[in-house]
Amino acid sequence: MTATLAPFLRDAGWHDAVQRPLAGDASARRYLRLARGDDRAILMQAPVASTPERDSLAAFLRIGAHLAALGLSAPRIIAADSALGLILLEDFGDATLARLLQTDPARAHAAYLCAQDVTEALAQAALPDWISRPDPKAQASMIALTLDFLPKGHGLAALEPMLATALAAHADGPPVLALRDYHADNLIWLPDRQDTRRIGLLDFQDAVALPLGYDLASLIDDPRRDIPADWRGALIARFAANHGLPQDQASARIATLSLLRNLRILGIFHRLAGQGGKPHYRAYLPRTGALIDRAVSDPALAALRPAVAALRALTAPWAEGAAA
Repeated sequence: MTATLAPFLRDAGWHDAVQRPLAGDASARRYLRLARGDDRAILMQAPVASTPERDSLAAFLRIGAHLAALGLSAPRIIAADSALGLILLEDFGDATLARLLQTDPARAHAAYLCAQDVTEALAQAALPDWISRPDPKAQASMIALTLDFLPKGHGLAALEPMLATALAAHADGPPVLALRDYHADNLIWLPDRQDTRRIGLLDFQDAVALPLGYDLASLIDDPRRDIPADWRGALIARFAANHGLPQDQASARIATLSLLRNLRILGIFHRLAGQGGKPHYRAYLPRTGALIDRAVSDPALAALRPAVAALRALTAPWAEGAAA
């Protein structure tokens, strides 16, 4: 136990808890599960931010409070010290949607429907005035991380503005709060709760205002796993009905947002597999590429296909050595 961790846990009344490491996410954060009799808690440890703008724990606390005020299941905060990079929070357990997909498909299907309901609740809620609202140009710049890994003179400078044009055309309208990393590993099934509170929310500190449908695209086009094709189609059809959209417009919106997200993830996973020292992320690159290909196959995105095909050819070596 570190010199800073011991007094933090003592002040919180958890100094005598049994500690067990938990698998981390793609960030530099670390997690411990604490057990004290029948009580459980999660300790989140993050690098101390160099500037307020990079303080992910402060963002986690602020956005979590907003989600809780909306009646959603953000974890209850037991103790926090952003200056130390420490938060002790409610333990939602291990029933992630990812685990349910493997062990209980029927319950996983219900959980996915509920997870979509959470995105609808966020879409209906007023945006907090402090949330960032990137425009289509700034949204498209999210893929710069991937482009920066390409060889100099790659000839794809037009891809960002083309993507911004597609976002303006097919993902327009008022933005909504997007939690961004809205996928099955960050969503916990809480069957003893009611309605949208049955989904426990994690890893939402990077939330911003993005086009309607972004988190749904994140949920159903996840490079870490496949979901049944009929589930995906039904969730998009449900989204279309909820918002009075023709099916082709709803599909074009989800395809555009999926393309944006997975073009960025392609670079993130490449960086994690190499510079980040997490080679297991290379195994996700083939599926990321397949999701990009599916998104750009939508008729609304035909203009982007040549540029995306060129990018896919340049990044194909990134997946070499990935498990089949």
